[in-house]
Amino acid sequence: MTWTDVHPLEQPFAALGAALSEVADAKAASFSMTSAREAVTAFLRLRHQADAAYLHLVRVLGEAGSSASDTATFLACAPNRLPRGQARRDVEAAKVTDPSVIWDGVIGGVDGDRGALQHLGDALAAGEASRAHVDVAVTALSRIPTTIRRGTTTLTDPVTGEVTEHRSAELLDAHLTRNAARHCPGVAGQLARELVLTIDPDHEDRTFRDPDAATRRGLVFGALIDGMCRITVDLDETATVIVKQAVNAASTPLPVQVEADGELIRDPRSKRQRDADAFVTLLQRGAAASDPAVAETARVSVVATVADVQAAVEHRDAQTTATVDGHGPVSTATLGYLVCGAVLQKVLTSSAGAVLDLGRSTRLATTQQRRALAVRDGGCAAPGCTTAPWACEAHHLPAWEDGGRSDLDRMVLLCPTHHRAWHAHHLEVRLRPDRTAEARWITRDPRWPGNPVPQPWVRNTFPADRRLTRELGARLRAGGSGPQELLPG
Repeated sequence: MTWTDVHPLEQPFAALGAALSEVADAKAASFSMTSAREAVTAFLRLRHQADAAYLHLVRVLGEAGSSASDTATFLACAPNRLPRGQARRDVEAAKVTDPSVIWDGVIGGVDGDRGALQHLGDALAAGEASRAHVDVAVTALSRIPTTIRRGTTTLTDPVTGEVTEHRSAELLDAHLTRNAARHCPGVAGQLARELVLTIDPDHEDRTFRDPDAATRRGLVFGALIDGMCRITVDLDETATVIVKQAVNAASTPLPVQVEADGELIRDPRSKRQRDADAFVTLLQRGAAASDPAVAETARVSVVATVADVQAAVEHRDAQTTATVDGHGPVSTATLGYLVCGAVLQKVLTSSAGAVLDLGRSTRLATTQQRRALAVRDGGCAAPGCTTAPWACEAHHLPAWEDGGRSDLDRMVLLCPTHHRAWHAHHLEVRLRPDRTAEARWITRDPRWPGNPVPQPWVRNTFPADRRLTRELGARLRAGGSGPQELLPG
């Protein structure tokens, strides 16, 4: 790099370049598996801190007189050559993570969303979040209505009962930062999408009250290329729920078969291939029905409170907390339609989330028990796994062959992949005293076979964070009071 004049960062950049060269010259023989992983983790933390410093320089460029569009153009042109989209994302990320903004109580702050994600910016500067987490948060923030993200929400201290008012942007920042600390960017993105869907004011009854919704539905057959055809279908929310549930129910893997030589034959199809086969099978089954008028509609599993169902039946305008297994939150209008017309399999819960009237069995896991497990575990118990409950299997603790019982508090949900990992002794699962599941991986150093190294026990926080996300969205949308746990830690 050639500086045109004396610059205070010339020497730090030179030292940084020399340090990177030293890292690149490191020899693999000087590392063990553990030390190599620690080195990668330390470098990634420094990389996140470098991203925070880069965003600071982007802000410096703006303070020097460059407009946002000019800065994006500069980053996208030579000698920087960033993709145009990434350059724009960098400029926006630098704006919303600006730590110099002092909120004076005015809704919207001094410059719109500038400084709205200060907590996340601090986490990036500390190496506790990645640049991808920032992009996820910026995208989510842009999709939340301005009146909500720049409004206020009251929180109640559960101990003292004190009620305080906070900026909604602060709560969003705290929530997105918490997700970044617990999850990879992909999972954080799913939670961010859940948040947007929960608080989007157009989500409520949009299927039924949007005059253009019906006209946007359609199905298009693409050209036949290499023996394959792509079909594009545009459906409203209610139709999407019904179709998705029907396909999910019909796309279960084939049972494992045992050959004469003892070899296990498993379903070789991927989830995408099974869905395609299920879609065709459902169409063929429906076309062959002797009396389509009395054919059973799709079974839809809905998790809702008694109040949600009552509001939907009475057609009240209320924010529902109902969710459809494998789909996500649904509007009150959609819930009302499902209660009225679909074959509804509902799991009713109390306002505190406790499962009501689901019984237990001492033999095989019943359908009722699987629904109860879906509400309790929220999905696969493996750390970081986001597999939905309907795609998981009920695993016994201890294993069935070791005398395990099919009681509700002796089972846990695992997706097929992580269920096989447990049987292969790559994963351990146990129930905590509060009957929630936690798991840990068992790694093996290839140079020391037969010496498993257990990792720390981890509770998969995705289901709990998903519930917290929905609660935060409902609070922000209603502007009502909520628990203190929504505050930044």
